[in-house]
Amino acid sequence: MTTKSPQEANSSCLKCDDCCNIDNRINKFSFENVDEAAHFESVCAAYRQYANFAMCQWASHEYRLKIMSESQQKLLPEGLRFGTPAYSKRHKHFKDAVIRNQFCLDCILRHAGQPHSQQKRSSKVNVSDEQISKVTSVLKSLTRDWSAQGEMERKMAYGPIKALVKKYLPLKPHSSEAQQPPLIVVPGSGVGRLACELAGMGYSVQGNEFSMYMLLASDFILNNGGDICNPDRPLHLSPWLLESRNVHASTDPLRTILIPDVDPETILLSSSDNERISSHKLPEFSMAAGDFSAIYYGEAEKWDCVASCFFLDACPNIVKILQEIYTMLKPGGLLINLGPLLYHWSGPPVRPDDSSVEEYRQRNDHLDDRYFSSINLCYDDIKEILNGIGFDILEEDIGIECYYTTDQRSMMSTKYECVSFVARKQISSRIA
Repeated sequence: MTTKSPQEANSSCLKCDDCCNIDNRINKFSFENVDEAAHFESVCAAYRQYANFAMCQWASHEYRLKIMSESQQKLLPEGLRFGTPAYSKRHKHFKDAVIRNQFCLDCILRHAGQPHSQQKRSSKVNVSDEQISKVTSVLKSLTRDWSAQGEMERKMAYGPIKALVKKYLPLKPHSSEAQQPPLIVVPGSGVGRLACELAGMGYSVQGNEFSMYMLLASDFILNNGGDICNPDRPLHLSPWLLESRNVHASTDPLRTILIPDVDPETILLSSSDNERISSHKLPEFSMAAGDFSAIYYGEAEKWDCVASCFFLDACPNIVKILQEIYTMLKPGGLLINLGPLLYHWSGPPVRPDDSSVEEYRQRNDHLDDRYFSSINLCYDDIKEILNGIGFDILEEDIGIECYYTTDQRSMMSTKYECVSFVARKQISSRIA
């Protein structure tokens, strides 16, 4: 696959010195300004500092045990009493899991041509807790997309989308070699499994992702060519290591998963789809890094389909995004969507003591402006907006059960009752 270097601080799409295919790797990124370079370094620093933060979490747990009264400490199981072999064993197992996760993150940094945790220790500035949370989300997303344990979630979320793409955008089995397969964009593609599987079905696919944290990981998993990890020589992760609540057993957060469960190249080269195009020419598969609106601005009537999974509600302005999707689709093009309506950019409520909008904004001036442009819409309202833009809804389903990066052994899981719909741009539509 081809890929462009990722960034998150600016809305422009950056280009790397070298675009790479499935057999090569990116060694160097270039940036248009110092802010972009600073953001990239900040993300790399968060990758490098994961182990430090993880061990601090252990130290915090240890501190709380130490301040308990002597009588309370005597009631603790042996694994929580200092100086016992069982306590030392727990500490060692936790540290081993930290090393596993940091090794994976270091492999990602090495693939990107960046110093890893054992090479660059000069910075005395720690990253934020929020950044470490994003790094932890990367580990969970790799589990969801590229491990055997993530298969259930993939079937729930990706299975319906793939079935709808196949139903409403069927491939022509006798295509000529010169005919291009249908063009699909997968926005919010994360670490790339859905986009890769759609390409494996025979479509020409471009994944789009805004988060640098995810882009570094997707570039690694899709483009390392099996040199660093593959199903026969997988990386070992403990993605739920830092979860300390709703835990049944002390060993649950330590358990190991393996990535990848399949070589991405295998998905691209050996589709089992009987309707795959007869041409020997492989469909194009690429990743575009940057803000969706900036990447696809000016690409009117170019794309056959936008396949979005857990994406629309992650946009600051869902109406604007639906308009942009309408513009980029060819007449008769499809928006195939599945996801909840969580609205990631939902802003703080106005208080009775906010005498004006200006005062409300001033009280929350520490927040990103996007928190003030987002509006929480119900699904019925979204359907009316789709119709007003120029879409016809061909099919919809509600109550689709989907888990999201869930630890199946935890007492708490994130489960959504998602909506799915297929909306077609009216064939008579033309961009003014």
